[in-house]
Amino acid sequence: MSEFRVLLINCNTMLDTLVTAGIGILSACLKEADVGVKLFDTTFYRTSEQTGDEARAKALQVKQTSLEELGIIPEPGDVVEEFAKEVATYQPHLIGLSSIEVTHPLGIRLLDAVKGSGVPTVVGGPYATFAPEIVIRNDSVDMVCIGEGEEPLVELCQTMHDGGDISKIDNLWVEQGGEVHKNPVRKPIVLDKLPKQDWSVYDERRFWKPMGGKISVTGTFEMNRGCPYTCTFCINSGFDKLYSDLGGYYREQDVERLVDEMAEKKEQYNLAYVYLVAESFLTTTLNRVEQFACLYAEKVGLPFWVEARPESVTLDKIGLLKEMGCEGISVGVESGNQELRERLLGRKIEDDTIIKAFDLLRESGIRVSANNIIGFPTETREMIFDTIKLDRRVDPDGVMVSFFSPYKGATLRDICQDMGYLKDEDIAMDYRLGPTMDMPQMSARELAGLHRTFPLYVKFPETEWSDIRLAEQDTPEGEAAFKEYSERYVEQYMS
Repeated sequence: MSEFRVLLINCNTMLDTLVTAGIGILSACLKEADVGVKLFDTTFYRTSEQTGDEARAKALQVKQTSLEELGIIPEPGDVVEEFAKEVATYQPHLIGLSSIEVTHPLGIRLLDAVKGSGVPTVVGGPYATFAPEIVIRNDSVDMVCIGEGEEPLVELCQTMHDGGDISKIDNLWVEQGGEVHKNPVRKPIVLDKLPKQDWSVYDERRFWKPMGGKISVTGTFEMNRGCPYTCTFCINSGFDKLYSDLGGYYREQDVERLVDEMAEKKEQYNLAYVYLVAESFLTTTLNRVEQFACLYAEKVGLPFWVEARPESVTLDKIGLLKEMGCEGISVGVESGNQELRERLLGRKIEDDTIIKAFDLLRESGIRVSANNIIGFPTETREMIFDTIKLDRRVDPDGVMVSFFSPYKGATLRDICQDMGYLKDEDIAMDYRLGPTMDMPQMSARELAGLHRTFPLYVKFPETEWSDIRLAEQDTPEGEAAFKEYSERYVEQYMS
């Protein structure tokens, strides 16, 4: 296997520099099997007009930072041409594309550029998992991986190397001679059996990540996989369904093993910040949080950021977060309209529970942000203002607001298609950059205006709301009003 070469593609959004745990684990699994691995990373090519961080800074959600000051700017070359050169130089035996929905079209452009090379291709990731029928139709795609890819990718390489039959590998859809062989999904992998991440495949620029207004060398670690909740707007609802007969998708990492890897990576890469991949960090036992706190403070001791559900926030757990150096926490409000929250989003949380969580966190001194989403199907302007009003009550340090993006796998995607808001093959937008749907009760233009002024409505007095409404408009007068309010907001709330 030492002569077998795999070229992995990390089809990433432009200048989103946070390393992904998934690619690091895939590379480690392949190298453990003695497979040669190289990574082609789209991160540093100009593939869009603005970055997600730039969009969020313009919408007053994060402090303005500049990767350019560190010399991190888009590469001058064309990403498709550079990829074709990489394939010609490296001459891989297999190309593996990992993409999310918003980057999938770019990934297909890359594969189309080299389909004459004869190198077999396999596509994995959330979009491939939940839209395999669409993905396999592309002439440049030979195989689709559904669900977790660590075991099937290694098995595929071994089988190709040995000249065996690749059409019977679990998790893979394989196109051969016009026929698609659809194999079943295997049981979820035991996380403790996975090797530690291989970060050597990454460009060193990938470790510089803006967080909290600062740019730090940041490491990403998978605290758990999946989510114990099944919110309809999230693709974890799809993973839960996919693995429902296989023992479920949600699993937790062994704490001691996880912290040991963090300590190793801290020394090896001079980490200054930690990004923990956990859909709801505090949704676990108090004992587990205590164990993590003790080991993390002793062996790692770096500032970190987490996400949490309101009902998981308790005084005991907050105290532990504070002790181990938690720098920031984002709490999911999502919608301030309780009926929409319960009936459409699957989040049965009372307003009082949300308010209590923010009250507890405020007393701790940990920087807390409210995560909000706007643009759900059936959501009206009045419902969005219910969210604004709830945010005003909880008074977070930071106000984050995303466009609802109906990604494949999310239960709400099917509802949106049934309502005629998008077609099966439509690609959802980046949740930071713009709305995907134009709805009768909420046009995309109105939604974009509310998105950029959302923090203004939360923080400034209601007596100014009529002026802020002018700032929603995509007109010269609206732009002037938004510019004036933006300057005030940055000075008062982001200094």
